[in-house]
Amino acid sequence: MLLKEEINNLEKYDVTAENQKVFSIYLNTHPDQGTKWKIELKNALKDLAYRTKHSDDHEEKNQAKEVIKKVETEIQSVEPELKRGLILFLTADESLLFKKLTHISLDTEFNWGDQPKLDQLKSLQGNYPYTGILVLQQDKARLIETEIGTIVKEKDFILDLDTDDWREHQGPQGDDFTQGGSKRDEFKERVKANQERWLKNLASTVEINAKRNEWKQIYLAGEKEEIEKLRTLFNRNIDKVITSNILNLNATEIITKVNEE
Repeated sequence: MLLKEEINNLEKYDVTAENQKVFSIYLNTHPDQGTKWKIELKNALKDLAYRTKHSDDHEEKNQAKEVIKKVETEIQSVEPELKRGLILFLTADESLLFKKLTHISLDTEFNWGDQPKLDQLKSLQGNYPYTGILVLQQDKARLIETEIGTIVKEKDFILDLDTDDWREHQGPQGDDFTQGGSKRDEFKERVKANQERWLKNLASTVEINAKRNEWKQIYLAGEKEEIEKLRTLFNRNIDKVITSNILNLNATEIITKVNEE
């Protein structure tokens, strides 16, 4: 599910019908922070317990106790996977449970209220919208779809010299993704005569994906001469160009690099 759909569902959460309080958590878990986030979370849970302990609302008091237990369980389960940020919205009965790990640092924030606190999530959506990243290196390409710094989809393409067109590469980056030997020599011989047509076909493939999946932005990355040539073949605006070879990086590293450029 895309983030815009998730936000729509969160906005529709009917707290009145469910009679549940929502605990909203944004945690900055960037490795540079060390264990700071653990201390901030511990203090926030202590504060929630203290405030609701003296509440006249017996139901709210019980919900807070249950939420604290569930938060501790959820954190324990995702801790090995934490990157730079964690967003967590939940209720005692789990009629609402939203959890998202991000590769973008967040502003640590906690809220106990009648609705999930969506301001920061919406801000992230605006700053890091649904984007397609094409990384090109001669006869190899990777297409990554991302939003708020997370991978949504990933495809590898290779220029097939038998069909003279790009084909999607399935499986790990093995032998046929990195063409070698005679195929590599053949590629070098044919590239000058066919480069523009090959790049035009690749641009067309990217634009089809962009339209179908409603990308808000397109980023290109690769060797300067090659990527600038590719840029001219698009029928829509290219939002960012990174002139460096980054195809050897994994998808998460690529997303981080282009977002930091």
